[in-house]
Amino acid sequence: MRYRFKGFVLAFLLAVLAGNLNAQETYAGAVGYKLGAGLSNVVLSWVELPKCMINGYNNSHYDEGVPGVAWGLISGISFGIGHTVGRLFTGALDVITFPVPTKPIPQPAFVWQDFRGDTTYGEAFVLYNE
Repeated sequence: MRYRFKGFVLAFLLAVLAGNLNAQETYAGAVGYKLGAGLSNVVLSWVELPKCMINGYNNSHYDEGVPGVAWGLISGISFGIGHTVGRLFTGALDVITFPVPTKPIPQPAFVWQDFRGDTTYGEAFVLYNE
């Protein structure tokens, strides 16, 4: 059991490192990027919750005080749950279909990219050549 977990962690780290090389011109680079993005989205999808709470607070029109915090919590939890589920399932779909060199569905591809922006979901199965 320990060796399986260590193997999974090693495979995850290698996929993320290979995916971050931005060598998407080749088949191996595009597939590695998609696998790394998919694995990181499955494992780190929960980061959407605090991201949405922070963005909800920052986007509130209250200068300071409880209404901004309350709005950040309410909107952050509701949008965060939706984006967590969305990133989890699109990440799983990217992992399952990683041999097909398409762009990752969630934009930004990794949850830590453009942390101040909202997550969007692009077209599914768009090839890199298009």
